[in-house]
Amino acid sequence: MNGSGTMARIVIEDDGPGIPEDLIHQVFEPFFRADRARRQDIPGAGLGMTIAYEIVSRAGGRIEIANRPGGGLVQTVELPEAVDEAKT
Repeated sequence: MNGSGTMARIVIEDDGPGIPEDLIHQVFEPFFRADRARRQDIPGAGLGMTIAYEIVSRAGGRIEIANRPGGGLVQTVELPEAVDEAKT
């Protein structure tokens, strides 16, 4: 899948409240919502991060999420360089 070993990296940061450390390992599980109190008020199924993880993994990449020092989250997505089938 990866011709030269080159990876693209996308880093997404926010200034939100972050996720409690005891829950952060669950972010890629289906139906996970970090803020239990908001589950009733905000529509959604809690599948976004699960789907993102599957897409990135199947493409040969990786996705990670962590709390930022001082608040917020940082998400890092790495994807391998695509092989141009026309050139091989």
